[in-house]
Amino acid sequence: MSSKRTVSVALVVVALGALAQTALAKGKPAVKEPAAAEAAAPAPAPAPSGHPGDPQKFIAGLYTRLDQMSQNAKSVDELHGRIGQELTGIVDYVEMGRLTLGAKWNDITEPQRKEFTGLLSGMVVNTYVRRFKPGTAIEISYAAAPKALSEGKVQVQTTIKVKKTSADVHYDLLPRGGQWAVYDILVDDASQVQTYRQSFKKILDKEGWPGLMTRMRKAAEKKVG
Repeated sequence: MSSKRTVSVALVVVALGALAQTALAKGKPAVKEPAAAEAAAPAPAPAPSGHPGDPQKFIAGLYTRLDQMSQNAKSVDELHGRIGQELTGIVDYVEMGRLTLGAKWNDITEPQRKEFTGLLSGMVVNTYVRRFKPGTAIEISYAAAPKALSEGKVQVQTTIKVKKTSADVHYDLLPRGGQWAVYDILVDDASQVQTYRQSFKKILDKEGWPGLMTRMRKAAEKKVG
C-alpha cells in the first residue's frame, strides 16, 4: 500500500455505507435526503481525447473533495446535502440499478426504471450520510495499481483505518462520458450491488414490484438525523 493520507470521517460515509442495508430488508423506513448544497470543490475535468484518466487519481480526488466539504460545512445538514450532490455526480445509478435487478431489469418499463433508479439513489445517499460524524480522522492507503475488470472497467482498492478499526474498500468503476463513474462499492469483499440484489429479490418474490417500490420509497424518503 502507498500514498497514505488523513482525511475527515466524510469518507466513512462512502466506505462503510455498503454494509447498512438491514432497514430495507426489515421494511423499516430509512430518511429523506437533505437539500443538496453547493459542492465544496468541482469534479476533475475529463482527460484529453475522451479517456477517463487515472482511476486511482479519480478516487483520490473524491476523498479530497469530501474532506473539503467536512472542513467547510457549517452544519451536518449542509454537509449531508453536499455529499448527496457529490454522489449524484460520480455514481452511475442506471448501471447499479441494472446490476441490482438482474433479469428483472428487462421486464420493467422505462418509467419504472427511472423511478427505481431515483429511489435507489436516495437510498444510497441515506446509507452513506447516516454514518457521518464530523472531525474523526481516518487513514487511507491505496493498492499499488488498479485492478482491470472486463469491458474497460477497473477496481480501485483502498484500505481505511479509523482509530483501531480498518476495512478494505474497493470501488468498481466504468468509463462514462470521458470520466470514471462508480457502479459498485465493496467493503471487506461485501458488494453493495449484491447486497441490494439479494434483499430486493426476497421482496420481489414475496411482495412483487409494488411491494418493492413501497419499501424503497420509505427507505429513500426518511430524514437522516
